[in-house]
Formats: sequence, C-alpha cells, structure tokens
Amino acid sequence: MDRPPYPPRAGSERDTLVGYLDYYRAILIDKASGLTKEQANQTLGPSKLSVINLVHHMAIVEHWWFSVFFVGSEPAEPWAEIWDDDPDWEFDHSDEFEPSEIIARYEMEIERSNAILEATPDLEALSVKERKDQHFSMRWILVHLIEEIARHAGHADLIRESIDGETGDFRGED
Repeated sequence: MDRPPYPPRAGSERDTLVGYLDYYRAILIDKASGLTKEQANQTLGPSKLSVINLVHHMAIVEHWWFSVFFVGSEPAEPWAEIWDDDPDWEFDHSDEFEPSEIIARYEMEIERSNAILEATPDLEALSVKERKDQHFSMRWILVHLIEEIARHAGHADLIRESIDGETGDFRGED
C-alpha cells in the first residue's frame, strides 16, 4: 500500500473519515514492512502482540465489520474455519505465515472494504446484521475502525522501535 496523503484538514465528513482510515491502514502496513519473519513476530514484554499479528488482526476486523456485519456475507476463508474454534487465531497463528502473506491478506481485505464503502454513499446506511437489537451505521463502523487501527498502529510503533529503532508514522521520515 502506498503512503496516502494526510487526511484533509477541511474536507467533507466522508473524505475526512476515509482519509484517516486510509492513513492509519498505511501506517500499520508500513510498521510491518521490511521485517524478517522473526522480527515481525517479535513481542514486547509479557504481551503476545507482535507487529504482524496486529496486521493479521486488522485484516479480520476489516472483514468482520465491512463484509460480514455491514453487508451480511458469510465469513470468507481463512476466517470461516477459525472464528468459532479460536477467537484469537490471528494472534496465535501469525508465525505460521510469511509477513508478506499477512500484509497481502490485509490489503485484500482493504480492497474489499473499500468496494463496500464506495457502494455505500450514505454514511447513515445501517448494517445488515445487528448486535443486541441494534444495527450500526457506516459512520459508526468507520469511526470504530479508525479508533482500532490507530490504537494498534501505536502498539506496532512501540514494538517496531524495540526491533530496529524505527519510529514515526512512516519509516525513514522525521
């Protein structure tokens, strides 16, 4: 994923939300890029979080909220097989894949999510699925994804710094 421009400072609500979503997606991918498999799976302290399993987690989060929850599709592979058996699968099994495979999986989910987002012009459109008798608006889903990606990008930044000293939104920049 190429580095997107910084989100607009005076854009529409949609442009601002999508801008932040794309920006934090790119930061998380950048944090996982250029690492060996061993480095990508390195944890910090007692946590089981690694840079690559954070990317893997966001791939399933994108799939869940856009494809499964908003559109109402059945979970696609590999998520369909693992969701009920191991809710932490993406954290527990990331070391079984090359980092490039997980990044590609995340980028595929981003493309799928973007197609759904583009087909949904109204941010007030509601999810097909509901939780506790409530549907979720596309606006809520976008804000939730921004919050979760930004939080995990911060985690990834700390882990990446412990691996090779790289810090900042994008590697190699001030």
